Amino acid sequence: MKEFENPRVLRIAKRVLKQGHICSNCLGRQLAQISTGLTNRKRGQTIRRILCLKEPKTCRICKGLFKNLNRYAREADDKLKPVQFRTFLVGSKLSKELIRREEDLWEQAGIEFCEPLKSELNRELGKLIEKRIRKEFQAQNPDINILLNLEKGRIELRINSLFIYGEYQKLVRGIPQTKWEHYPETVEDIIAKPVMEKTLGSGHSLHGAGREDISARCLGWRPFVFEVKEPRKRRIILKGIEKAVSKTRKVRVRNLRFSSKKEVIRVKSIRPDKTYRLLVKFKKAPKNMKNLEKLVGIINQKTPSRVLHRRADLPRKRRVKEIKFKKTKGLVYEITVRGEAGLYVKELVTGDQGRTKPSISQMLKTPAEVLELDVIRIHIKGD
Repeated sequence: MKEFENPRVLRIAKRVLKQGHICSNCLGRQLAQISTGLTNRKRGQTIRRILCLKEPKTCRICKGLFKNLNRYAREADDKLKPVQFRTFLVGSKLSKELIRREEDLWEQAGIEFCEPLKSELNRELGKLIEKRIRKEFQAQNPDINILLNLEKGRIELRINSLFIYGEYQKLVRGIPQTKWEHYPETVEDIIAKPVMEKTLGSGHSLHGAGREDISARCLGWRPFVFEVKEPRKRRIILKGIEKAVSKTRKVRVRNLRFSSKKEVIRVKSIRPDKTYRLLVKFKKAPKNMKNLEKLVGIINQKTPSRVLHRRADLPRKRRVKEIKFKKTKGLVYEITVRGEAGLYVKELVTGDQGRTKPSISQMLKTPAEVLELDVIRIHIKGD
């Protein structure tokens, strides 16, 4: 009580009250840093008792906003009932008129000890909602954001994405990883079907650690994070998702677990080596296949001509770390290549009209074409 009887504090309080009818919340907020352990309303009521002043029927600053918080808490509770979530955060969007009235008060009474209206509003509404829904308040990465939109006079929900980490294999050729014009089915679509049925989300995205060629199978396990946008359900059985995807016989997934946006960044930033298996047909019988060993080292590649229509024409250097071969039949050989991330392995075979040097065609002095391509290993941990 003594800190509120300080002449300096009382002078500030009187300057605030001189502005007209002001409720205890708005009065106490102007002195929020004076003491701890009290709500702004309690601060305001304490000062009113010292000054022998009654609570006004209306408030020229908040217009009775704090009296209506229970109504907004009930509205939030009703809107949250069909949504599964564990953690929440409360925010608010003030009307322009409310912001103007608060700034006018600051100009007249000062801001030395004050707390912004928005901070008090979020805190007090958050306490009311928490009491009703019995969920955990969380400031960082909550499942759901509850917004009091005072411009529209209503509660709005912003359901944050659900993230699921996993690793996939693509067992068939001819489908891209993510949405692409002219391709009706993707790896993302196949994974999405059971996930979206369980979560009732509004949309989805697959964030992969690189991607394989459309014509290639991916028999190594590629890390990814699957993002479900605005999920209505979050408690799903991930083992059931793994089984449902595997039944398609087009894609398999494993090691599914709940993840975060932070892991999306991590997964998309990793640059693992990859091992490829290629079936290569030569125009004529190569004379000395052991010359392929000379390809181990730095390869100079320009952007492949097949993707120049959508990618910048840039030079790059990539390393071949290992290369093996064996004859299958006729002019066809099976060649296994381990290279660092970003190596264009098809062009390593063909040379792409000189855009990749050296190349298998160049080393063996005969044109070569890729019949089949598989990613057989993705070396995530440097193995």
